[in-house]
Amino acid sequence: MPSLRELLSPRVRLLEQERRIRQLEQDLQQVEAQNTSMREGMRRCVSCEYRLDFKNRHLAAPIKIATNR
Repeated sequence: MPSLRELLSPRVRLLEQERRIRQLEQDLQQVEAQNTSMREGMRRCVSCEYRLDFKNRHLAAPIKIATNR
């Protein structure tokens, strides 16, 4: 006949794994939220730099006026 420890060991292991999975899911949600926040910040930064660069190049270029002759 199996001992009490042998009977409870799989159940204890299962409970520990479930607890670890819940912790990992919480960690994943936190990292995904940080990633989304950083992605939005980088998108604004890159697009802002792009717009400033375009504006500076546009202002530096001579204006060409098309005439129909």
